[in-house]
This record gives sequence, structure tokens and C-alpha cells, in this order.
Amino acid sequence: MAELRWQNKAANRIFWVRFLTLSFVVGAIVGTTGDYCHVITNTDGYPKRGPFPFLPIPDVNMPVWVPFLFGTAVMLMATVHKLLAKAYHPRLEKHFVLAACAPLLFVTIYALSGFLQFGTGGWQDVWLAALAIFMWWAMDGTRLGAILAVTNAFFGTCFEIFLVSIGGFFYYKTHSNLMGVPSWLPWLYVIASVCISLFVRLI
Repeated sequence: MAELRWQNKAANRIFWVRFLTLSFVVGAIVGTTGDYCHVITNTDGYPKRGPFPFLPIPDVNMPVWVPFLFGTAVMLMATVHKLLAKAYHPRLEKHFVLAACAPLLFVTIYALSGFLQFGTGGWQDVWLAALAIFMWWAMDGTRLGAILAVTNAFFGTCFEIFLVSIGGFFYYKTHSNLMGVPSWLPWLYVIASVCISLFVRLI
């Protein structure tokens, strides 16, 4: 019995190491790619002179900490969703193809929020809000899923406001109508939460 318990603990430890590593790597890649699209579309940017070196990406000044920031953020969100996975069941939780494509779906919407410029505080907010609500309804549809999405949106937006306030990065004036960040930013976090809720059921 003791040996079986030890084996279960070892297997659980291996599972969490794998889960955390994969969610961190996926978050780092997806987040950095999406933010790259924001930088080249003049949605956000980074100080040209900072204490950290830049990533070796042409035509943008993205500090080396950017992938680590996104990786950590997604890892934390994914962990919360994983721990609560048995407490709620999104509408499409068994749609494994969609779950596998969830990171690609999110990074596509992330990129479009930079390339499609319909006016922050106006139609940009409308289409992202409509898409976020539709995705929650179509892919999740649960009360707990909605609570997680709103929580992610609140803390994610607050953290970006903090980063902007200390000069870590900035949104251009046309996109900084909510304490230095875009008013549509919370909806992007809602979409991220919905995508993560499916993706964690695959890994």
C-alpha cells in the first residue's frame, strides 16, 4: 500500500511538471506572437531604452522578459482551470480537436485585435465583446466558466495597468482609454479564459 501511494505521488508529480511546463511554453509562444502583432500594428510598444536586452526579432523592441511574462500568466490561468476542471463541464469539453486548436484560435483573435482597427472605445470594443460572449456561450456556457473568465479579465487588465504605470510597456494613445490600456482588453482576457478552459482538458 505504501509503495502504491508513493507511485501515485510520483506519477502526480510528473503530471504536474509536464502540465506546468507545457502550459508555460504554449503561453510564451502564443503570448509573444500575439504581442508581436500588437507591436507591429502600433497597438502597444516597449521603451527603446530599457534595462533589459531585446529579443532577436526584426523591427520590434520586445524585451527578453516578454515570453516569460506570458508563459507565467498562462501557466497560472491554466493551473486554476485544471484544478477546477472536475467542478464544471464546458459545453464543448469533449471536442478534442477544438481543444487542440484553442491556442491557435486565441492567437488569431489576439492578432486580429491589432490588425483590425475599428476604434478603441467604439466598434473595436463591440466586436471583441460580442465575440467573447459568443465564444463563452458556444464553447463553455457554464456559470463557473463565466466567473473564471471575468476574474481573469479583472486581474489581467489590472496587471497590465500596473505594468504601464511603471513604464514596462505602453499602449499608443489611440488605444489607452482605460487607465493606460484599451477598454477592449478585458474581452481579450475573457477569450483567453474560454480557450484555456478547453485546452487544459487535453493536457
